Amino acid sequence: MGCGKSSPQAQPPPAQQPQNPPRGGGGGGAGYEPKPKPKPKPKAGGGAAGGGAKPPAGGGGGANKDDGGDPEYTKTLGSFEPLFCTLQVGKDKNCYACCVKSKDEKGVEFGCVLASQDTFTAALSEAELNAKREKTGCTWTKLFAALKNSFSVTRKVTCKDSNPANTLTLQIPIDGGRSPLTIQLKTAGREGINVHRLFLEPLCAYAVKKRASKEDEKVQKIEAEIGVKNGQQVEHGQKLASLTAEVKPLAESTKSAQEDARAAKDQCDMVSKRIAKLKNPQKGSEDHLYPAGAYRYVLHTTHAKEHIPTPVSPNLNAMHLVKQKYNGDTSNAPPNADNNSHKEILTVLEKIDEWDYDVFALQEHTNGGSLFMTTYTLLYKYGLVQHYNIDEKVLTNFLSAVQSGYHPNPYHNSTHAADVLQITHYIMKPGGMADAISMTKEDQLAALLSAAIHDYDHPGFNNNFHCRTQAYLATLYNDRSVLENHHISQVFDIMKNPQYNVLCSLDEAQRRDVRDSMIEMVLSTDMGNHAKIFQAFRKRLQEDQEWSRKEDQRLAMSIAIKMADISNCGRPQNLYLEWAKKIAEEFYCQGDVEQKLNFPISPFMDRKKDKTDFPKGQISFMNYIVVPLFESGAHFLHDLDFIVGKIQSNKEYWQNKQDDE
Repeated sequence: MGCGKSSPQAQPPPAQQPQNPPRGGGGGGAGYEPKPKPKPKPKAGGGAAGGGAKPPAGGGGGANKDDGGDPEYTKTLGSFEPLFCTLQVGKDKNCYACCVKSKDEKGVEFGCVLASQDTFTAALSEAELNAKREKTGCTWTKLFAALKNSFSVTRKVTCKDSNPANTLTLQIPIDGGRSPLTIQLKTAGREGINVHRLFLEPLCAYAVKKRASKEDEKVQKIEAEIGVKNGQQVEHGQKLASLTAEVKPLAESTKSAQEDARAAKDQCDMVSKRIAKLKNPQKGSEDHLYPAGAYRYVLHTTHAKEHIPTPVSPNLNAMHLVKQKYNGDTSNAPPNADNNSHKEILTVLEKIDEWDYDVFALQEHTNGGSLFMTTYTLLYKYGLVQHYNIDEKVLTNFLSAVQSGYHPNPYHNSTHAADVLQITHYIMKPGGMADAISMTKEDQLAALLSAAIHDYDHPGFNNNFHCRTQAYLATLYNDRSVLENHHISQVFDIMKNPQYNVLCSLDEAQRRDVRDSMIEMVLSTDMGNHAKIFQAFRKRLQEDQEWSRKEDQRLAMSIAIKMADISNCGRPQNLYLEWAKKIAEEFYCQGDVEQKLNFPISPFMDRKKDKTDFPKGQISFMNYIVVPLFESGAHFLHDLDFIVGKIQSNKEYWQNKQDDE
């Protein structure tokens, strides 16, 4: 409780109260006898005069008990916080005074620092402070409250000395007291340690304590709120359980009623469509695909050959072995073990993860069912049939309808769809896109189905032809992505029939996610939108961030199907030349019709210019479309780097052919 090493003269005697203080003489004059027989209060210094000994620190009239301290004083001092105020000493207005607990926390210490950095201190023990308290006539509680009040009011604490040298006297008004509290401080020099001890340390300790107190209050408030929330959660959980028990029977009855209503509606629709067909038998010819009455109009250009879908007969042995392979079940034998036709199919399917997958061989071995078998295999390979618990019969119906819905065009046929599907898979898995953009099961299902159906019901004439001839589809879709809109809308029209609804086991959110992705992917195959989509992809590649946003993931999936759609330019040359021959024939068929209609023949579609125009067309297509797209794709997925080299090799084939001629 002293003033520090710099002012030993300000140290009061030890505050030890003898258990049996002497009476009279010696140091007894400064002693204090507890009530009921108090001793008369001696004059200051009386103890020393009487016996020549210094009075014990506990003397001086303090209300000390046998344990050495007044309980009220101890309690009040325990809750005492440091006090600070500004002070004017003479003409110096930039002085500061303080009142803090002494170092041993049994007394208080007053301090003052002048603008000149001179410091003055006074340490008061309990006994010394009690002597001053009695002059004011206040209790301990009122004294400390008055101190706090005086220090909190500007200029209320005053200094009697105008030019202090060795001492400085503070006068502190005591509200409700008989007289103010006068404290004489002694100089402690200019040592910074006193400022640090009296001002900085108490201020810092006080600030930390207040901050901790506020944090504790926040924590307690948060804990209380958590308790309330937990209680509410329990209450809500109980209410939910109660409501669930009530709603479950209602939901089951509602579901049953909806199924009955749906069945009744299907019957009404079937009757209506049969009536419509009887009234106009030329409007449709595919009812055999939709036994429940999901009737389709033929909406193509009248210049296309009529196409009547013929359901495929899939190889049951191959299907059985595919399911066994990806379900891990080898216990059952194929349904027709004596028939070995499935062996050639499985041989081709073994290369489904490779770039030189031969879809032409699969088309031959499956009797025209390459799309069915490729789609069926990949859906099981990805675990999608198992994950969504897709009904086997519904899956077979759907794939058969999609396969048979492709026209026997030279190029845009089911074989092309199977080829695009396999390459889409290659980009996703061996190429690494599925991991690069964190594709979900819904994304994978959407990508595979989009590739399988992306040219469904293609009539063999391109969008430009439909617009030039003002065909019905062009009018229906306002000349915007005419065929692409038709492909996707027709497939979802098929799925309105429960027997073909391959998405029926998905919940509404999953179905919407798959549908939205499929629409975006199929519409992206319109070459009229190529520049816009490709520019967006290249711009996105320049951004250094994860492909976690849905729009980014769908952009990457659209690029995947676009690459797959024109990937024949980068396939092994034997496969590429077969595809080139087929696209040329389809081009020339359209050119022949355009010539009959007296239309200018579209570029590269004039049969008479086959030897000159077609090589030019292939070289230009590779230079301006294929190579830039695959270079960007390889920049995103490095495992696709080798494809650019194959494209260059196929391009050189046509360049050499031009040089020879």
